[in-house]
Amino acid sequence: MRLLSFVLLVALFACRQEQQPVFHGRTMGTTYSITLADTVLGQAALKRLSGRMEQRLREINASMSTYIPQSEISRFNKNPDLRPRPLSTEFMYVARMAKNIYQASGGAYDVTVAPLVDLWGFGKKGRRFSPPPQAAIDSVMCFVGMDKLIFGEDYLQKTIPQLQLDFSSIAKGYGVDEIARLLRKEGFDNFLVEIGGEVVVRGYKKGHPWRIGVDRPDTSLMVNHSLQRILQITNTAVATSGDYRNYFVSHDSLYSHTMDPRLGRPIVNHVASATVIAPNCTLADAMATALMVMGPEKGLKWVEAQKGIEAMLIMRRGKNYKVIESGGFSRYEVSD
Repeated sequence: MRLLSFVLLVALFACRQEQQPVFHGRTMGTTYSITLADTVLGQAALKRLSGRMEQRLREINASMSTYIPQSEISRFNKNPDLRPRPLSTEFMYVARMAKNIYQASGGAYDVTVAPLVDLWGFGKKGRRFSPPPQAAIDSVMCFVGMDKLIFGEDYLQKTIPQLQLDFSSIAKGYGVDEIARLLRKEGFDNFLVEIGGEVVVRGYKKGHPWRIGVDRPDTSLMVNHSLQRILQITNTAVATSGDYRNYFVSHDSLYSHTMDPRLGRPIVNHVASATVIAPNCTLADAMATALMVMGPEKGLKWVEAQKGIEAMLIMRRGKNYKVIESGGFSRYEVSD
């Protein structure tokens, strides 16, 4: 018995010293998971890598989290000054990506919706369980629109003091891309990075493409998730936006956190979720939100015109669902 105990302790010690690296934690108000495939690291290397990734995520939060009072975005939002405001390189990168999607989507995607998000009870000011009056929506709409923002080489400039930014629909994707970039610089070739459901994969896992699931957007399955699709991917990014994780119901109508910035209210086009496969997760994250607003006809026409991008929309039809995909999406689906 003593010998068996000793062998078991040695085995446990060895497992702790060299592990298949999987990292879990919380960032940006959600969870993250990072897996390094076909790699074994000792405790010192694991600790060092974990520290580097956590530090990078803290830096992104310190730039883009509206829940941190002294973050870069919070200071920009609180400052009513209409003079140019110099901002970090990564902040400007995300802002320019958001502007590109805003223009390409005809205003369906807009990161100046923060006042609307707060008004409808999905922001920092707390929940609500009934729609706000139209007069309140109209008053807030005066402060919404990326056309009210001037872009310089390294600065942004408000044209109205009340303008605010909200990067929640793009920052997680950027965070995923940055951790993937860090891992590549560290010499890793096979990994999965996931933050709040947004994913980048590189290489393979045990010689096979990575498999990830896309949730069925059923509000009755919030505890036990059901999968709509399983995707088989490598060297790409996937992001999903949906109306089933953050919403309220009033008079039998579901009001989701996804705002149509052109109307000042949550989407009503029956799109339950949008999944985008794209070269990077910053783009995929923003496009998934844009597609939620644009709907299947305009949205998929837009996707079909883009090289290297595919999408799947799940439409809610009462208690049933209808899946609509871009032309090349099916090649990523697991058939067995």
